[in-house]
Amino acid sequence: MKQKLTFMEILPIGLMLFASFFGAGNLIFPPALGQSAGVNFLSAAAGFCTTGVGIPLLGIIAIGLLRASNPEALALPVHPKFAKLLIIVTVLTIGPFFAIPRTGAVSFDVGILPFISAEDYDLGLALYSLFFFAVTYFLSVNPSKIVDWVGKILTPLLLVSIAVLVLQVFLYPMGQPQQAGGYYATIPYLKGFQEGYFTMDLLATMLFGSVVIDSIKLRGITDGKVLTVTCIKAGVIAAALLAAIYFSLTYTGATSVAVFGLSDNGAVALSGIANYYMGTAGNVVLCLMIFFACLTTSIGLTVSAGSYFERVLNGKMQYQRLAAAICVFSFCVSNFGLNKIMALSVPVLCLLYPIVIVLVLLAFSPVKRTCIYRTTLAFTIVFAVMDGLKAAGVSMSIAEGILSGIVPFYNVGFGWLVPSVVGFVIGIVYSMFVKEKA
Repeated sequence: MKQKLTFMEILPIGLMLFASFFGAGNLIFPPALGQSAGVNFLSAAAGFCTTGVGIPLLGIIAIGLLRASNPEALALPVHPKFAKLLIIVTVLTIGPFFAIPRTGAVSFDVGILPFISAEDYDLGLALYSLFFFAVTYFLSVNPSKIVDWVGKILTPLLLVSIAVLVLQVFLYPMGQPQQAGGYYATIPYLKGFQEGYFTMDLLATMLFGSVVIDSIKLRGITDGKVLTVTCIKAGVIAAALLAAIYFSLTYTGATSVAVFGLSDNGAVALSGIANYYMGTAGNVVLCLMIFFACLTTSIGLTVSAGSYFERVLNGKMQYQRLAAAICVFSFCVSNFGLNKIMALSVPVLCLLYPIVIVLVLLAFSPVKRTCIYRTTLAFTIVFAVMDGLKAAGVSMSIAEGILSGIVPFYNVGFGWLVPSVVGFVIGIVYSMFVKEKA
């Protein structure tokens, strides 16, 4: 039994956690953010890193404090059924509904789109995604060393390629950042905060955190405090790498507007930037790297989602069939295209993210009472649902007219923020006068 791990023993765990969070999809959001934020790119990137790095790190720390291998651990104080429902919805979101289809759409837009004409987009996407998810299914049900090889060799090569690209941007910028528009001009931090939802990394924290705990235990660590400290150190390593990449790519996007203008999405922007600095060869290299990075992400999420649902269904449906269903569904969704997938995900993320953020913060509360969890989540969920409906374009003119005048930040998609604090205070007061049942 080990008393503690050295830095060199913790480093592989931190890199594993980084690789789990970092997919090729994460590469496309910072350039788009930088293009829109312009001169305010630093504030926007800080907001993006809050939800894309900081709060997921808090999630890892929270799970480390709980020392739990169960992904439902953060939500269990509310109710076991609520915890299970939340994880099911989360797995569907980071699985076949959005994140897995996005891997196919991103790799197509970055790697293939530069080499085909615009009129061939639909056919090209259909043929490519059919191939992509056929390979995903084959490798998901036939574990092979190729997956480990891709993850351990090509993911570092992808990072080296991005580092070379970013270095050229810093040495030879394409131009100066432009003026920001819309919310990026008035509240760049909050807008970046909300854009960080697209990484879906906080949602994945509940699954990845339990994997980190198991990895540390396998190295002989059983002491609770050491387990927590080791988990925190691994999380800090992953967070530092992610933050460095996000800030660099946001700056890259901000300087590209002078040449390209605003791109349709981050994938188009990243592809154009690679072509500007490295020519067609740069696009070919980026195409291969993005393909393999997206493939490993797709396989990892398919395996995680399939395995989780096999446990939830108590083995009533075999993993192979679940993996097939996930791949077929993901293939269908991917053919909506990257822009549509991202648009469809916005209402769901606006609903889920506030709930998970509050659960993570509640894990640090010194008082772990069910009543506090329930009152805080009750207020949060009501306004998170309204924010989600608003993001979906559902008309609530009467309610919006009333709430926008009395609920701070309601108009900018953060109507849940103050009510969650109110719910927390009510729970604290209630807990002072009512003794919790055993």
